[in-house]
Amino acid sequence: MKVFFKNNLNIIIFILSSIFIELFAITYTTCGFYLSNPFYPFMILLFFVTILLLIKNKIIRLITSVLFLGIQLALDVMFIFLYDSNGTVFEWAMFNQRTDAFGTLETYDLQYGYLFICVTVILIPAIYLFIKYFKDRKDKNIIKDKYTKKKIIYLFSLMIMSLMYVVMLPIYETQLNKDTIYTSRLYSTTANNYQSIGMIGNGIYQIISGKIVVNYSDLSDVDDFIYKERIVKSDYNGISKGNNLILILIESGEWYPFTMYPEKTSILYPNLTKFMEEGLIATNFYQKEKTDVSEALSVLGNYPTGKYVNYDFANNSYPYALPSLLKSSDENMVVKSYHANYGNFYNRYSLHKSWGFDSLTAIDEMKEYGVEDTWKHKDGERNLDSVTFNKMKEEMFLKEERFFSFILSFTMHGYYGKRETLEPYYKILEENGILNNPVDEKEEYLKTYMAAFMDFDKAVGEMMNYLEGINKLDNTTIIMYSDHNTYYNSLTYYAKDIEEKYNSELYHIPMVIYDKKLTDKYISDNGTNQITKFTTTSDITPTVLDIFGIDGWKNLYFGNTIFDKNLESIVFSRNYGIFISDKLVGYSINSLKYKEKDITKEDIKDFEKRALVHLEKLKYIDKIYYSDYFKNHDYIK
Repeated sequence: MKVFFKNNLNIIIFILSSIFIELFAITYTTCGFYLSNPFYPFMILLFFVTILLLIKNKIIRLITSVLFLGIQLALDVMFIFLYDSNGTVFEWAMFNQRTDAFGTLETYDLQYGYLFICVTVILIPAIYLFIKYFKDRKDKNIIKDKYTKKKIIYLFSLMIMSLMYVVMLPIYETQLNKDTIYTSRLYSTTANNYQSIGMIGNGIYQIISGKIVVNYSDLSDVDDFIYKERIVKSDYNGISKGNNLILILIESGEWYPFTMYPEKTSILYPNLTKFMEEGLIATNFYQKEKTDVSEALSVLGNYPTGKYVNYDFANNSYPYALPSLLKSSDENMVVKSYHANYGNFYNRYSLHKSWGFDSLTAIDEMKEYGVEDTWKHKDGERNLDSVTFNKMKEEMFLKEERFFSFILSFTMHGYYGKRETLEPYYKILEENGILNNPVDEKEEYLKTYMAAFMDFDKAVGEMMNYLEGINKLDNTTIIMYSDHNTYYNSLTYYAKDIEEKYNSELYHIPMVIYDKKLTDKYISDNGTNQITKFTTTSDITPTVLDIFGIDGWKNLYFGNTIFDKNLESIVFSRNYGIFISDKLVGYSINSLKYKEKDITKEDIKDFEKRALVHLEKLKYIDKIYYSDYFKNHDYIK
């Protein structure tokens, strides 16, 4: 045994170092120092060990092993950074979004503690072994291993066996096991893929599965599922029929600017305060997705797994999308989208056209109206919503034609370093005794975020005043909702004073509806302007269809109209693989990461029931996306 360890010291150290680097890495993603399904990463490790063992010269073997560990460390650092930036686990499909994802990042924080410890773990034994081998380099019997034909065949067999397993498992689970994988997610015992198979294991798995063309050849049951039932009609069905529609996706919108300084709310945010007083507030609205996914969920009401709509399915047919349905219900309706960012971000020029919008007006087109592109010319800045709404209001909110305008805000997008364009708002905050002298970086971030929120408030004022001036306010439905929390700079944890990674309150974000007829009737019926049921982004399209009196098919949408008291949706995050309600958060029923203090068995059963409904729909939604179903099948109206 002593001789074995002496002859294979390099291999033993390589195995132990690789395992340590991997387990240590996943602890930076809220995982434990273990793997729940280690066989897949074990086979990956075995593959690289056989490569090393086939190298006869121990010095070259040592150099190769250090190279392997260096690559592993670099990849783990990248995966940790990705998780720190926005909480996502790596997927191959992310390569399509690499330009967009890094386009709005101004800071790159690395885990230097992790790097230092792992580099030490690699270099100290490597230096020791290199010195040892260098001293013994003249003795070929020590420096070079002896190989028999039998040993070589054995090592090659191990290499091929391990490689086949590494490749075939993703193929099996992605293609052959595709119909049963949906509901199994709800009962998995694993927190996430990092806890299950490690970072490197997940990376290799995703690269292989991401290149597999999923074949949905049997679509015979899709029609039966889609057209099983019409969307639910509430007591408010058709109340807004004939209205104009404005959807505003609030970038990184949060409630805490209103709750942190309640006595100053009406001063800092007068327009939003009035908007909420005269509108309906969805007090239980939740989401945990990046902007592109939330955007699609709100307009489409669904989203597939495995790939991204904005690149992989940008040219699909979407007859059930909100713009398409509104246009088909009124061919004279002008249906446009607006965003003061570049139109090629998230491939929006192509995507919005496929969804049914007449056009997307992005920052390049907005320059003609006098909207300055401050983001491009000044580091850390964002284009101001107040300027966009002021310059674009006649284009966004038409005087004569009936219109649907979908607007994505921009000012509140992180990063939250100090911005020159927000100086007037900083002064107002200081005049009101708010964050006059920020004591640390987090308070600086909060001050910038609140200033950005004030600019959005100004934009809302521009919109409301203009609509009132052209006599269109009373026949316009305005829905404002956030895409996600302020995960940039981890501001949401600081502002909400929450330390746990999975507390449901982290994902509790704003949604407000302004609609005079709807609000008056709702308050008359319920005695309040608050909608307290659990709601999420995928409820928006079914809600609009309900109140506008437009028919749709229930199983095409994950969500439900928010005015039906009996049907509640659930969040199953496309990017994060996590189920979310207001009371429970978890990767599965068996891997709940957060429970409300007074949780009951009935609450858990309800959570399970809602998740199963969502996953059953998801199975067919995937078939629709991957086959571009409506390209060759008529949509029944």
